[in-house]
Amino acid sequence: MFNDKEDGLNFYKDLSIDKSQNDNEIKKVYQDWADQYDKDNDELLGTVSQPNSVDLLNSHMNDKNIEIVDIGCGTGLVGKFLQNKGYLYYDGLDISEEMLEIAKSRGYRHLSVGSLQHKLPYENDTYDAVFCVGVFTHGHVNSNGLDELIRITKKDGFIIFTINEGVYEDYQFDKKIPLMEKEGLIKVIYFEKKDYMAKKNVMGYYCLAQKI
Repeated sequence: MFNDKEDGLNFYKDLSIDKSQNDNEIKKVYQDWADQYDKDNDELLGTVSQPNSVDLLNSHMNDKNIEIVDIGCGTGLVGKFLQNKGYLYYDGLDISEEMLEIAKSRGYRHLSVGSLQHKLPYENDTYDAVFCVGVFTHGHVNSNGLDELIRITKKDGFIIFTINEGVYEDYQFDKKIPLMEKEGLIKVIYFEKKDYMAKKNVMGYYCLAQKI
């Protein structure tokens, strides 16, 4: 376990861009951080990406019976806000079993262990909406992860994802998103930079795209 309340945050400094593909390091971080994660996100980081992302879907979707998956669900903070908005059918996937144990209390229909670094355990065109919040950040997943999100989304379905401002160019999102639009894979409906970790003055990009 982390000995100091800031220790759970220090991995962002230790995981460089060059080490962003190391699942084992990331898994160990979240194993140790799970119990403190929600508190740190609230009190130390001021993370607002989860409610903002759910609000983004809610502004474009009235049907509460749609099939949703939350990739990189962690302790289920997106699920918490989906539940609050009345959505009924949402699954989750995360690399950390310890984080998933906490997510069990937040209304998920089914939870799976997995990583966006690899093929996801879902068939093509499975979900009406796919969330990926907090995954495209330092030391985690680069822009190639978007391919899997698109694969598992139904035609005309929505992909809602965030990008930490610090990796937007380094992880090639500035090139990948326009390329996917040019290739006719998605239509970007909403894209804006705003508060991500408010207490750390970190901004993030919020995107809602529709699969074509």
